[in-house]
Amino acid sequence: MNTAHKLFLGSLLAIGLSSSTLFASNAKDEKLLPVDAFASLPDVAQMKLSPDGEKVGYVIQLEGRKAVMVQDINGKNPNVIPAPEQGDFNTFYWANDNTVILQLSGTRKRIEFGGKAVDESRLFTFDLKKKKFKWLGEPKKKFASTNKGGGRQTFTSQLERIVDLLPDDPKNILVEMDFELDGESSVYRVNVETGRRKEIQKDLRGYQNWYTNQNSEIVFGNGYDGSTYRARFKSKGGEWVDLKKTDWYRKYSYLDFTADPNVIYVSGQNQYGTDGVFTLDLQTGTIVNEVFSHETVDIGGMAYHPITGKVAGVYFTTDFNRIKYFDKTLSKIQRSLAKALPDMVVTLVSMDKSGTKYLILASNDRDPGSYYLYDRKNKKLDYVAPTREPIFPEQMASAELVDIPVRDESNITGVLTLPASKDPKNLPAIVLPHGGPHVDGDNAHWDYWAQFYANRGYLVLQPNFRGSTGFGRAFYWKGHKQWGGLMQDDLTDATKWLISEGYADPERICIAGASYGGYAALMGAIKEPDLYKCAISVNGATDLPRLKSDDKFDSIGGSAWIKNMALEGADDKTISPHDRADEINIPVLIMSSVDDARINYRMSRATHEKLKDMGKDTTYVKIEDGTHHMVTKNSRMVLLSETEKFLAKHIGESD
Repeated sequence: MNTAHKLFLGSLLAIGLSSSTLFASNAKDEKLLPVDAFASLPDVAQMKLSPDGEKVGYVIQLEGRKAVMVQDINGKNPNVIPAPEQGDFNTFYWANDNTVILQLSGTRKRIEFGGKAVDESRLFTFDLKKKKFKWLGEPKKKFASTNKGGGRQTFTSQLERIVDLLPDDPKNILVEMDFELDGESSVYRVNVETGRRKEIQKDLRGYQNWYTNQNSEIVFGNGYDGSTYRARFKSKGGEWVDLKKTDWYRKYSYLDFTADPNVIYVSGQNQYGTDGVFTLDLQTGTIVNEVFSHETVDIGGMAYHPITGKVAGVYFTTDFNRIKYFDKTLSKIQRSLAKALPDMVVTLVSMDKSGTKYLILASNDRDPGSYYLYDRKNKKLDYVAPTREPIFPEQMASAELVDIPVRDESNITGVLTLPASKDPKNLPAIVLPHGGPHVDGDNAHWDYWAQFYANRGYLVLQPNFRGSTGFGRAFYWKGHKQWGGLMQDDLTDATKWLISEGYADPERICIAGASYGGYAALMGAIKEPDLYKCAISVNGATDLPRLKSDDKFDSIGGSAWIKNMALEGADDKTISPHDRADEINIPVLIMSSVDDARINYRMSRATHEKLKDMGKDTTYVKIEDGTHHMVTKNSRMVLLSETEKFLAKHIGESD
């Protein structure tokens, strides 16, 4: 262990921030790891260098939640920045060498919505010299509770998002705020030291999001007005243009600006049927160049330069999340470090302003990731710290992307995670569909949920069913309005493939998932009672008519997207697990978080009560915190511990 690594961990231990797993007996030859080795939040995450390269900040685990640590690059002068009790510091940014911007995320019960939990966000700055917080979105009226020295504080309801970090202006940033909570956001130039702000873009009906060009000018806005999607663009002459009335916007989606203010990056369908990146001339509305395309997957988004904030490459996902850099310097460094760290996915996560020091994250299917510090001037690469201290890659299961044939003679992909040191034949198996459903499919990066089950001896398959994004438009549209239909059939076919290939014991298969995955698990119990021996729903969409009713009235744009939560030609009740509870005849475990702002936890409880009244084999577990996404250690401990017991009972404990 080199000096840098010792100093980082020394700081964590000295102030007592590491989880108990850091001290647990966890020799490399142990096979069955403690639950909290997987449930714990990362010990070190989102590591970033200060502009001068003399300090480093990173997200840590503090009392089971997320906080931020800032210290000198040599490990001295640690500053722990705890989040308020209602949320977590999910990420942070360097405003300048002495000020960090903290993005707080959490949920809050709102009287306006009948006490329902809603997602909220806040932006704070922390002065490292004065050890003081500044709430950038503080209303002009008196704020009752402030934080002057690193303690905890409370806040009132408000939504805040960074629009532009203004890398050439160390004192100001652009922030989107919705003080009236009416779904119409304004943009302010905010001084990160004083909190003073000036409105530079007035709120407009139907616009929730604003974006800047390479000169940090507000030029693009989008959002929903009821069920109507809106998008507008500022022309060279300063006039706002309704993009829905332009020819090019019908085929392409705006991504960002190039260095030329008349040319933008857009995404659109390429010759392979996937979405690639193109440059488009705004004056003519025509494509200039094809910038990036992949034969089998879509563009995931633009990658930005760590210092300038300008477009430097593109993201895409094959077996792992990857970046293709346009920037020649970043591309060269990435290639060199990939050779130095073979079999790892290398990501450049941060750099200093001089371009001398770089922070690297290296990860793969068995390694959740480790940070390295690259000194370009001295051509030196030092190991800094693992993201998860108790995890040894050699103890983890291997995961790979597999092709799965489905009933219409096409193929879907899936992630197959095989238990370490086990013959991959006739194993107890868990089919684990992702949430969404219309989100990027799963990939082979280390996954705490799948790895935990594999450590217990279960094979895990995460199918990327039709309707998942990232695999081309045709793949997505085949899953359109296919709740309980083709999307469910793909899961059935993937399960049968496991059996036909000899991987899974047909008498020991459980289907489990969260959010839409929880819905799919219960629908699997209904449609395939002889295929699955049990089902697990976590924060699942158990009652489709009720969820659609909630979304229509409580969510911006809800009345638009609920139209897709359907099966073409079918009544909603016929594809709702709650309404077909009488058809569930296998054991089910239903779990839900009290502070879930996406799906009210009472929905899951009501489905459990209905099953119970029918005499079904049902178990319900209420989780006190964690939100929809299980963001706390406590929620993950409950999730893993309870599902472990349930699985052991119904499809057998590992040997």
